[in-house]
Amino acid sequence: MTLTSTSDEELMAAVRADDLDQLVPLFERYHGPLFNYLTRLTNDRDLSEDLTQTVFERILKYRSSYQPTQPFKAWVYQMARNVHADHWQRQQKLRAADTDVEDVERTGALRGAAFSQMRISNSHDDLHEALNLLPVPQREILVLNRFQGFGYEEIGKLLGCTAEAARVKAHRALQALRKIYFAN
Repeated sequence: MTLTSTSDEELMAAVRADDLDQLVPLFERYHGPLFNYLTRLTNDRDLSEDLTQTVFERILKYRSSYQPTQPFKAWVYQMARNVHADHWQRQQKLRAADTDVEDVERTGALRGAAFSQMRISNSHDDLHEALNLLPVPQREILVLNRFQGFGYEEIGKLLGCTAEAARVKAHRALQALRKIYFAN
């Protein structure tokens, strides 16, 4: 059997059994998609590269927690969600310690500048800017569905809800995106 025909689940089962060389094809398959996913969540390529590396470090660290019956794609994206959430929580704690009136005023001014820039830039940039202004949970569901190709069933499993609830969340996120995008 060649590596290209070996399923993700079979490769991860081998990694779980301490055949760490099998992580290489998984890295080759998932590095780009995970990096793109995290870049869309953070809007920071350098940070996304770091977070992507952290995902693969955690794959090694927590390889024994992988259950061969579960889809690897869902497991690795859940890990990426956790890495992003952990980073975001650390940043919130750091910001909470440094927050003062100047920071709040500057943040408000930046948001206003972002809206001004949206009116000036081309439609592709406008859409990405609007996407970045969404709250992280709404942005995440749109990125998973529209950019990463996840179906509502897969998103539901990642978010711990039904496929229909994931569909409703995606619909609400799209409504919020439209409001931001078409704001005067």
